[in-house]
Formats: sequence, structure tokens, C-alpha cells
Amino acid sequence: MPHSDSKPHQERLFYKVLYTARSFAFFDWLYHLLGRKIFNAVAEWTGAAYAWTQPGVRKIVGDNLQLLTGQPTNRRMATEVFRNFGLTISDYLVSGNIPPKEARRWMEPDVETIEAAHRLGRGVILATGHYGFFEFGANLLGQQNLPVSVLTLSEPTRALTEWRAAFRARWGAKTIEVGREAFASLEIVHALNAGEICALLVDRPYAPNQAIPVDLPGGQILFSTSAALLARLADCPIIPVTVTRLDDGRYRMIAKSPIRVESDIPRKIALETATRTLANSLFEEIQKAPTQWYQFISVRH
Repeated sequence: MPHSDSKPHQERLFYKVLYTARSFAFFDWLYHLLGRKIFNAVAEWTGAAYAWTQPGVRKIVGDNLQLLTGQPTNRRMATEVFRNFGLTISDYLVSGNIPPKEARRWMEPDVETIEAAHRLGRGVILATGHYGFFEFGANLLGQQNLPVSVLTLSEPTRALTEWRAAFRARWGAKTIEVGREAFASLEIVHALNAGEICALLVDRPYAPNQAIPVDLPGGQILFSTSAALLARLADCPIIPVTVTRLDDGRYRMIAKSPIRVESDIPRKIALETATRTLANSLFEEIQKAPTQWYQFISVRH
């Protein structure tokens, strides 16, 4: 059966079958049957199968990798992204089903910067990308009784949005659902003003008027200014955070230097300056493990 290279991956049958509340609940159950090691292997090969059967999406992933590296990529490297994503989804499910102390043993934590910023009482924005186990940081912070909320767009179905919110609650993390034009909503600013930690993804903007182009070795992408906008409104710092999977199956969390959005210069300049600083800080880490950057749609500007 021929594959359409032009069809978005969200419209492909494989995606529609896997990315549902029913499938997530099934895999949640499957972990209990198989254990982490076998479950990881199943998820990894499921990711590889997706890559092998969806050459159009695989090409997009390869093109995105070339943006990171500035070098031509091959099929093997692109397929590795899908395999790594399978492992990430697998561990996402496992981490919500094991004792907190066991989950913490997976991580080389780096929370001092976050805790220091949180003690100032102005709220903290954790900004990351579609990279590594990007939700594991919320798990770790929630287990340490820090007030953390994950900012997210609606999932493809209401059932999946509710399932994932309930799953995050197992970690002690709340979910704030935002619209495509609502990253600066009063609910989020209120949470930050109350001293909460809010985590969001910034490497794939959802509103064209909240993005600027940033340079990578292989070209430009549009990068969200939402974190900078929220930080300016709430007068709080942005901390770039990455969570990278290591060869032994553990994870390394890196929280980088806080970024402040200047309030005494024009708004546009302040947002763009902070956003470029944030992008540079995140991509400095992402480029060290490019096959853990999970971009399945074209992000070239």
C-alpha cells in the first residue's frame, strides 16, 4: 500500500490508533504484565515500526535533525528518533506506576537552581523542548512537594486530555489546559504570582504572533515567545531545563541559569532577547543528543 508523504503524521492511521486514551490505558496495563525491561523493548520496536512504515514522517524527522546538526542525516539516524520516542513513552507510563523512591533513582537530579528560584516566591517558569523525557522533571518536582503545573494544549480527544491530566496527578503535578492563543491567560499568571512552578514546551510555537526565528546549524526554526511573555507578566524567571536519557536507561536533568525578561526596555526587544537566550541555552543541550529531539512535523522556517 503506498504511503502519502504529504499527509501530516496526526492524520495517519498508526498515530490515530496509538494516540488515544484507550491505547494509553492499554499500555499502562501492559507494563504491569511485562515489567520495565520487556515493556521498553516493545515500545522501542513499536517506534521503529512506525518509522519503517511511514517514510514521509521519517523524512521530516531527518530534515529536522539536519537543522540541529548542519549535516546530512540518514535513515538509521532518523529511525533512532522514533525508537527513542518509544522508550520515552514507555518510561512515561512506567514512572507513573512505580514508587516515588524508585522513580527518583532513574534520575541524576539538578534541582538546586529551581529550588533557589522558587524560594524567592515569585513563581518559576520551566521551559523545555520536545526532547528527552520532558515530563519527568514534573514527576521529580511533584514528588518533592514543589507546586508544579504542566501547561498543555488540548489533546486530540477530551478523553485523552483527561487521562493525561489524571496520570500527571499521580506525580503530584497539576495540568493547566490552554488554548492556542491563551498562553498569557490569567489562570497561568495567577498560578505564577502564587509561587507555583509552571512547565511548558517552547520549541514548537502554536500561535504565529508568539514566535520569532532562531538560528540552528542547519537553518532557522520558529521558537515560541510564550515563556518570555509569561515571565514578563508575572515578573518571574525562566529556567531552561532538559532531561536526557542515558545509555544505562537512567536520565540526567539539567537546569540552566535563570533568564530574566527586562522590564525597563521596550516589550518587543525584551521578549525577543530573552527568547533567543532561552533558545540558545536549550539547544546547547539538545544538540548533544539530537536523536532525542522529537519533532515529527516540519519546523524549518
